[in-house]
Amino acid sequence: MTSKPSYFLRPENSESLLGCIRRLGRAKAHYFTSDFFAELGNKYGRRLVDDIVAIEQKLGVPPGTLERLAPASPPKDSSRDWQYERLHSDPVCPQCLAEKKPYQAHWRHSLVTACHEHRLRLVDVCPNCLERLTPQVGGYRLCSCGFTLDKLPRYQASEHECGIASAISGTGPLVPNAETGTRPPSNIGKFVHFLASGFQASRTGKSGKTKIPKTVEDAVRLMAPVEPLLVNWPLGFEGYVKKLLNEGDPDATSAPERLGNWYHRLMRFREPEYDVFKDAVARVIERDFNGFHPGHLASTSSREWLPATEAARQLGISAKRLVAAVQKKEIAGKISQRGFGHSQTVVPKFEVLNIAADRRRFWSAVETCDYLGVGRTQFRFLKELGVVGEIPASERPPLVDGWFHSNSVKDLVLRIRASATEMTGDAVLFKELTLKRTTDKAALKKLIHLICDGSLAAALEDQDVKLGDFRFQKSAVEELLRSERHSLDWTANDVAKLTGWKAQAVTHWCKLGLLGSRTVPHGAGESFLVRPQQLAIFQSEYMPVATLARSRGTTSRKLLSDFESKGIETHGAQMEGKTTRGHLVKLSDLASLLSEAA
Repeated sequence: MTSKPSYFLRPENSESLLGCIRRLGRAKAHYFTSDFFAELGNKYGRRLVDDIVAIEQKLGVPPGTLERLAPASPPKDSSRDWQYERLHSDPVCPQCLAEKKPYQAHWRHSLVTACHEHRLRLVDVCPNCLERLTPQVGGYRLCSCGFTLDKLPRYQASEHECGIASAISGTGPLVPNAETGTRPPSNIGKFVHFLASGFQASRTGKSGKTKIPKTVEDAVRLMAPVEPLLVNWPLGFEGYVKKLLNEGDPDATSAPERLGNWYHRLMRFREPEYDVFKDAVARVIERDFNGFHPGHLASTSSREWLPATEAARQLGISAKRLVAAVQKKEIAGKISQRGFGHSQTVVPKFEVLNIAADRRRFWSAVETCDYLGVGRTQFRFLKELGVVGEIPASERPPLVDGWFHSNSVKDLVLRIRASATEMTGDAVLFKELTLKRTTDKAALKKLIHLICDGSLAAALEDQDVKLGDFRFQKSAVEELLRSERHSLDWTANDVAKLTGWKAQAVTHWCKLGLLGSRTVPHGAGESFLVRPQQLAIFQSEYMPVATLARSRGTTSRKLLSDFESKGIETHGAQMEGKTTRGHLVKLSDLASLLSEAA
């Protein structure tokens, strides 16, 4: 058994992994923690956490000593959530250090800005060198410039900051006036982040995902709008919900749809500790929503329950799948034992309605194609361009089968419709923009991209017209396809338009090698591209019999009979049913025939 090293000091339960490593390094005579990291052959970050067992063995400390301090995903407790582990700063409470207390685990959480014990703001900038305190610099209670951290300035923290720190550290409720009597769940940081993200706009202009703050200053700024929601409970939170309800889609007929993504994200927090927030939402809906379907989100005391079999029938899924979701705590529900080896599962009615709304919001590929009125090839282009994006399973609500968010698909059509103008002249339908029109896939994707971002305007259409039937100026489409092509080579269709020949015959001549060409991928098969020089060589050597017949006012069959009687061979014919098409005659044979006639 490994003996305990002389410098080992047993960590406290609330101590952070980084703080413990700093303390161990100082006990081993390392003035700066970076030197200790160098000795360990590692640095603070994901790799060190993943190798924590090997680090314990290298230091000779009892197994599990450091591992229990390490942040994890999912977290062991709310203060050690790897998703929110600070990697860009290492703030401290100067009063805690002055009292010889260890570095606290919740200081490492990106949303914590205060020490709730001393009611002080955490500090992550040294007043001496003005450099930021980070995991990679300084030592135990020491800045890299030599300044002792217990001398850092003291700044008073707000009650709001202390409340969040208390909740994330697991020592107090998030909302004091709504005490649940239980320890805050391990995902309390994610819930606080969710509340803050409602006030942030992403790149798309929608509230939702928000970057995790890097510094204490960033966190203070991010969490400031949340204060009125929690400090003035429940009026502040209910006022915020009412504002969201009033600002939602006025055409939405249900409260969940009116509240949109915010409502659905709230419902993903299944733990009982969040029922106080759901009850507050229910009160606002009952009081202020006049729509057709309030969503049946009711307070805990008045919720209706459905047996799993009935809930599954209403959702159109198997009861086994629904029960499994309850067991995994993906959805709200209760499982009770009835007799020997028999259990009964019930689900709140509001949860069934929420799941049904989620299943309607997410469409399958078939449903999305049907709504857009496009084929599989065009739909694949829309996905490749990122215009229609698949939602990963990890980001979809539970028991949802569709991969595509209906709102994003509808927004796409609305954007294209918004750029529509009056149009005259020949038109091309959106569903006709396929590889049958051009073999240049890159040019076709560029065309579709310009349509989707409004650069190439559609013609004005009625509201019920699907995207596939939107019309676009034919000349503009063809000009763009020509300008975006990667070469000046002609397709079989281009050659057919130039010469009046059949495109099918041109393709067959290319396959036989009579008409020089190169092959390019075309869907699941291949297509042929012809250079102008190759077409000129072909025309100097061959004449299509059909073209010769038209010029002489006769039929191809009559000419073929004459050629056969005179022993002139034709080339490039293709069977089509019981007849042949695409006959070619060499110009040299025609010249010989003319010489004999002369």
